[in-house]
Amino acid sequence: MMLAAARQHVECNDLEDLFIFGPAPRRDANWGFGIAGRENKVSVACFKRLDQIARDLQQRYELHPVQACRRDIEARVWSLVHDHPTLAASLSREGGPYEIATFKPLNERPNWTMEWATDDQSAKAAFDRIVRSVQTQLELK
Repeated sequence: MMLAAARQHVECNDLEDLFIFGPAPRRDANWGFGIAGRENKVSVACFKRLDQIARDLQQRYELHPVQACRRDIEARVWSLVHDHPTLAASLSREGGPYEIATFKPLNERPNWTMEWATDDQSAKAAFDRIVRSVQTQLELK
């Protein structure tokens, strides 16, 4: 949809392709886009148009996060953590993140986060991806 909308604007004539990624919690959106082709570059005017198209689509089709209590949010995160192969291996070595992971309410959207202090960078990156994914689905009551 986004590519078709962009092709209707002259400033996006040099656009070859797009890719959509998500979930990606960011201000007023839960997904993002990237430029594909032509060295992944477009004009500033084209990028501004793409950003506007993305904003319009976000407003039209956004699925708002479901309100949940902290306990339910943590349960969802830990469920996904235990199903993840990289994290499962890290959990068996470190004895589990329950004692070292912290839940923090935030004043903006997303309105919560969880942090896990570990030296295992691949496990930390996987944990952070899970948290970002759950942030797009669940919002703290």
